[in-house]
Amino acid sequence: MLDQRFAWNNKVDFPRHGDKPTGMKATIVHKADAAFPFLHDTMVVPLLGKIFMAWYNCSEAEIVGRTVIRGCWSDDGGEHWSIPEIIAEDVTEEGLHYVPVTFHEFEGKAYAYITIMKSHDRPLGYECRVYETGLWNVVKKYEDPLLFNTLIQELPNGMIAAAGRIASRTGELPLIPSVMLAEKQEPATWRIQRLPGPWLTGDYSLPYPETALLIQDGLLTAIVRGEEKAEAYFSQNQGIDWEGPYDTGLPVAGSKMYGGMLSNGIKYFIFNQRTDTNDRSRLVMIIQPKDKKCFTRLYVLQEGYNKKLDAGPYWHYPCACEYKNILFISCTSSSEEKDVRHGILFRIPIENL
Repeated sequence: MLDQRFAWNNKVDFPRHGDKPTGMKATIVHKADAAFPFLHDTMVVPLLGKIFMAWYNCSEAEIVGRTVIRGCWSDDGGEHWSIPEIIAEDVTEEGLHYVPVTFHEFEGKAYAYITIMKSHDRPLGYECRVYETGLWNVVKKYEDPLLFNTLIQELPNGMIAAAGRIASRTGELPLIPSVMLAEKQEPATWRIQRLPGPWLTGDYSLPYPETALLIQDGLLTAIVRGEEKAEAYFSQNQGIDWEGPYDTGLPVAGSKMYGGMLSNGIKYFIFNQRTDTNDRSRLVMIIQPKDKKCFTRLYVLQEGYNKKLDAGPYWHYPCACEYKNILFISCTSSSEEKDVRHGILFRIPIENL
């Protein structure tokens, strides 16, 4: 079933090709190095009057070896970046992994919410850190085995929300797609809304149910990753109750997605379009103008190897935010070389969309 609240204008003839957005600039914010060849799960966010981009780094492979959260600041709109700084790392002998991270600003302070794992995809809980005098200091720890997949956004009712996935209990795989709600305070105390599905009865049918969240006035849309398709859920009361799932009808590959609303009323959704080779080589964005009832245009952000950047051919796990009339999109870039990944940023003037 295709719900018209989240639809392409013609899902049968979804375009195979599209132009790049006019004026888009692509930059490698951080390139894999000898100490941390693996990089993934980027987040880009306006913080403290600057742009901040963060990710998790691993010394060997995905959540193998030393796994830390690092990030860079830009005070000129993404043209130049600071040296990466450590946001979180394990300083004990326990071998803990920090992954992933999301951010929020409240009353002039920057907060990071960071999942802690003992082993790959086995969350133990998460912690909140605050940025003070150049350091990210722990202010609170939580026991919920939760992963945040989105930035924290404000709802029309003044609450804040994010989306992600959670495990049924500590140390298990996070197989339940969720939306998190909280009062605006420091630090936030999250109420976790598990989306409707068979997982509520113990049938964990999605291996990686990463969840995107779009907020459009009073309508919240959560899009959950599947390996063959993406499904949409809707809330008319700002995240308390949810209906779905509905098939989005989009040719989505198995990878994290991202979406949002721009200040000019445009709705956007970013994902890896399914290809004949069934990989993450084609990263696209579809948009829905303010005066339309469905998505009407496709842009190709990247496809295959980019000679100028010396990056790709795979582009995946996007995050996006708007800052000073620019849409910032970060993503992971990986090559045929195993366990080597870079952090990429795209900047698009929203007047060109």
